[in-house]
Amino acid sequence: MIRLTKTTLLLCFILFFHVGNTQNLFNTENLRKFAAYLQDTRQYDLAASEYERILSITPEDVTVYPELLTAYRLGNNCQNSFQTLETLKVNRFFGNSQVASEYLKLTLTCNCCYEQPLFAEALSSLNATDRAFYQLGHYIFSEKKDALISFTASNADILNNNFPDIFSNALDIQMMKEKSPFVAASMSAIIPGSGKAYSGYWGDAVMSLLFVSTNAWLSYQGFKKKGVKSATGWIFGSISFGFYSGNIWGSAKAAKNHNKAAYNKLYNEAKNNYYKRF
Repeated sequence: MIRLTKTTLLLCFILFFHVGNTQNLFNTENLRKFAAYLQDTRQYDLAASEYERILSITPEDVTVYPELLTAYRLGNNCQNSFQTLETLKVNRFFGNSQVASEYLKLTLTCNCCYEQPLFAEALSSLNATDRAFYQLGHYIFSEKKDALISFTASNADILNNNFPDIFSNALDIQMMKEKSPFVAASMSAIIPGSGKAYSGYWGDAVMSLLFVSTNAWLSYQGFKKKGVKSATGWIFGSISFGFYSGNIWGSAKAAKNHNKAAYNKLYNEAKNNYYKRF
């Protein structure tokens, strides 16, 4: 009687375990379909939550990680995603190139975590061509010009043969001619407004020249009529000197603004070419 009872309990346990696993698999499949639907309808944060739920059930399912990473990237989820990925130990699956690539795409999109061990680990798992693509992406998205120049020079063949558009962007950044703030200031010290014209701000240049020259002329006329006791001469002279001094400082700033705007344009063009390849 006792032996029969133990046998019955064992059979019930096996049956219960089998049914439980079947139900669990069914739920996972349904969750995955629902997550894919959320992804397709651009509800990326909700999709990511569903993929996280799936991984809480089947944490070893490597096929789920690329979908989770894509949901993070498309949803621009940069605040909590990397902490979650570390908790999930996503680096266990970097041997899968799709997982490694999607992780690196996320780091570029969020422009962070380049110094973290996972970034280097994901890079090292890829072939030389893909590794060059993401390493250059690191320098472009973080706008590290010196590193970009050095890396482009040492990997020119790989980049030019496989990513000619991005390689061209990198060369444009490298060859961009900056305007000198010192030259701009010096020019405006000689001819008011000329430093701003040098930086491409012709409208500001004309206005600066008019303001300084007009007030200087009014000051001259005041002193010409009444000498050094002329209040008009001192007032307009002070105004003219103020505009003159400010114009020198403004010309140096205009050169810096020109450089910043030019670099932003070039870097954004390069980033857009990366996004097209994502």
